[in-house]
Amino acid sequence: MSKQAKYKALAKQFINAIEAGEYQCGQPLPSLRQLSALNQVSMTTALSCYRYLESLGYIHADPKRGFFPCYNPVSTQATEHTKFNAEIRTLPKNPPLRLRSGFATAQLDATLIDTQQLRASVARTLRGNHTLFNYGDPLGEQTLRQALTTHLKTQGFVLHERELIVTQGCLDAVKTALEVTTKEGEVVAVPSPCYAGLLDTLSVMGRQVMEIPCHQDGIDLAQLEQAMAGQKIAACMLSANFQNPTGHCLSVQQKQELAQMAKRYQIPVIEDDVYRELSHNRTMPFPVKHFDEDGWVIWCSSISKTLAPGLRLGWCAPGRFYQHYSDLIRVRSLGCNRPLQLALADYIGRGHYTRYLKKLNQTLALQCNQYIQTLTQRLPANIQINRPRGGLVLWFELPGVDIKRLQTQLQAEQIYILCGDAFSTTGLYQQYVRLNFGLCLTTEVKSQLIRFAHVAAHTQCQKSVK
Repeated sequence: MSKQAKYKALAKQFINAIEAGEYQCGQPLPSLRQLSALNQVSMTTALSCYRYLESLGYIHADPKRGFFPCYNPVSTQATEHTKFNAEIRTLPKNPPLRLRSGFATAQLDATLIDTQQLRASVARTLRGNHTLFNYGDPLGEQTLRQALTTHLKTQGFVLHERELIVTQGCLDAVKTALEVTTKEGEVVAVPSPCYAGLLDTLSVMGRQVMEIPCHQDGIDLAQLEQAMAGQKIAACMLSANFQNPTGHCLSVQQKQELAQMAKRYQIPVIEDDVYRELSHNRTMPFPVKHFDEDGWVIWCSSISKTLAPGLRLGWCAPGRFYQHYSDLIRVRSLGCNRPLQLALADYIGRGHYTRYLKKLNQTLALQCNQYIQTLTQRLPANIQINRPRGGLVLWFELPGVDIKRLQTQLQAEQIYILCGDAFSTTGLYQQYVRLNFGLCLTTEVKSQLIRFAHVAAHTQCQKSVK
C-alpha cells in the first residue's frame, strides 16, 4: 500500500469513529507518537493522517496540547422523514419569485471558481480559426461531447458521445425532457421534499405532481411503483445523488430497482444529476442512468453547480427519446453558444476540471463541517441537521420557530434563506430551512450565519413563551 493510501485509510477509520461519537469535542486524539506505534506507521504517515482530517474539518490542532475533534456527531443526526400517502396535487399557476442570493441559493462562492484556467481556455478558443463564429452542430460541439464522455469514463460511467445533447444548463435539459415525455395536465412523480426550481418548472408547464415520500436511504419505491403500475403518472423526475434540499442519495440498490421499474412499466425517469460530482468523499456515485438497460432514463446534468453557472451549458442523454428530444432542440434553439462549448471542451480535455473538482470537494467538505459547527453551537439543542455527503446545501428543522417571520426579519437585514415550504405542495416542511454552504466563511458570511442562528433561537424562545 502506498504512503498516500496508508494515511487516507487511517483517516477513514478516524472519520467513522468521530461520526459514530467515539471521540467527543475536547477529547484529545492519540498523540502522533502513539498513533505511529499503534498502527505501525511512520511519523510522517501519522502526521499526514491528522493534516488530512484537519483539512476536512474533522479535527483541529492545538500547538501545545495536540489534536482534537471539532465535529459534533450529535448535531448531525438525520432529520426524521415524514411518512404520508402520495396523492396527486395541482401546483399554483404562478410560482412565487425566488430570491437568488446568499444562503437562499445553492451556488458556489465566486472565489472558488477556477477563473484563471477558464479564462485561459476561453482565450485559447478565441484565437482559433475564423469559422469559430459560424453556426455549429445544434446538438452540441463534438469536441465537447467527446471531452465529457472521456471525463465521465474515468468515474466508471460510460456513455458514447452520440448519446449526448448539449443544452443551455440542466434545467433547460429537464424542461425539454418534460416536453418530450409529458403533456399539459399529466402527472409527474417527484420526491418529497423536491427542489423548488423543478416544482416551479412543472407549475409553468401546467403539469400536476405526485410527491413520493423520502427517507434517509432513498425514496419510497413501493409507493412509486404503485403509481407506475396503475399508470397514474406520465413520468418520474428526481435527483438520485445529493438531492436538493435534503442532500441524501439513493442507494445503489434503489437506483438499480428504479431503472428496472422504468423499463417494466415503460414510465420515463427524468434524472436531474447536477450535484453528483460534488461528492465530499471524492468517490463519484453512479447515476440511475448507469443502470438503464433500455433507454427509459433521461439523464440531465451541467456545470452550473460544479463550475460556472454563467456559462449556461448542460447536457442530456435522452435514451430512447433521443429523436424527439433532438428534433425539439434543433427547431427551438439551433444549439448553444459555440465558443463557450469549445472553451469548456478545452478546459475539460486538459484535465483542469478533474483537478479542480478534487480541490473543490475538499473545500466543500470543510465548509460543510464549519457551517454545522457554527450553527449547532448557537441553535437550540433540539435541532437536527442532515450532514450531506455531497452537494451544497444543509436541510434542517427548527421546531417551534415561525420560519416565515424569521425569513422576513432576516431579509430586512439582507440575509437570505429559503423556507421549507418552497420544496413541497404538502405543507409538511413549514418548520424546515435550507441553507447554502457554498459560500466561503469570510468574516461577513460567518457574521450573517451567526446572526441567522441568533434570530432563529430568539424567535423560538418568543414562540415558546406565548
